Amino acid sequence: MERHATSAELKARAKGQLLGKYGTVIPAVIIVEAIMLVISNVVMFPLNSQTIPGMIFSFIIECLLQLFAGIFIAGQTYLYLNISCGGNIRVSDVFYGFTHHPDKAILIQLFQLLLMLASFIPVFICLALWMVIDTLYMLIPITITFCIGLVASVIITLMYSQSYFVMLDFPDFSAVQCLRFSRKIMKGNKGRRFYLDVSFIPLYLLGILTCCIGLLFVIPYMNATYSNFYLELMSTRNSAED
Repeated sequence: MERHATSAELKARAKGQLLGKYGTVIPAVIIVEAIMLVISNVVMFPLNSQTIPGMIFSFIIECLLQLFAGIFIAGQTYLYLNISCGGNIRVSDVFYGFTHHPDKAILIQLFQLLLMLASFIPVFICLALWMVIDTLYMLIPITITFCIGLVASVIITLMYSQSYFVMLDFPDFSAVQCLRFSRKIMKGNKGRRFYLDVSFIPLYLLGILTCCIGLLFVIPYMNATYSNFYLELMSTRNSAED
């Protein structure tokens, strides 16, 4: 049986690949975050989130922004996949998704968003009942259903974490095929990816403590590592088929 690369090895690869490229990836991170922040503030500014209609509209707009973010995720994935494969990169690569099947990027994001919302339906029901019953005992089912929804959303994220890589690697695939293929190659690998995610938490928190300046280095490091994780998955899969 072929040995999988460890998290440390994947991170080491990412570090080496990013050397000399921070002048490109840092502006790329800033551009995406700035665009999403401006759009969010402009759209959300007129809404009063203290009222029920305002909360509903805020939730709807937030969901729409998540779908729009899928196009940028496709571009960022393209950027870091190029880095991991030794290709040339440009800051403009983050806009790649706008010119190459943005519909697929949105559909991939929509499918994951709907699944995550579905996993929290029991929580929404319990919250609605709490407004009617108004008893502290409702905190128990709310907490339980929230934890179940959280676990389900993590599993969903892990299952479909490779969808954008697959979309770029197999341009003829439909959005549904990308999702299915991601689910297929993540069988038996969700634990490895989860461990990789958790291992970045200390660095991510440290990045936040530096007034988010450190995140300009942490985010590229994470994304490059995830890209190497995908390439290692595909390499193992191809070796098994030979």
